[in-house]
Amino acid sequence: MRMAAEYGINPELMHRLTTISASTLDSLPHNGTVLLLLQISKQTHADSYFDMVMTVIVSVIISLVVVFILGSMIGSF
Repeated sequence: MRMAAEYGINPELMHRLTTISASTLDSLPHNGTVLLLLQISKQTHADSYFDMVMTVIVSVIISLVVVFILGSMIGSF
């Protein structure tokens, strides 16, 4: 909070951006959900990691950019 006030960053927007960017951790190979999904679908990490990157990491980065732009233009929402 001190750094947000020091640099003039809206704390609500900073929290929102931090939460969204932390969503990329869901794609790590040792995540329980990923392991369960791979086991159910009978896939390996090598076969399906590109799909996971596209659906988890790329989509989160796109949403992060959109929220950052909207938050910078109109403030926290």
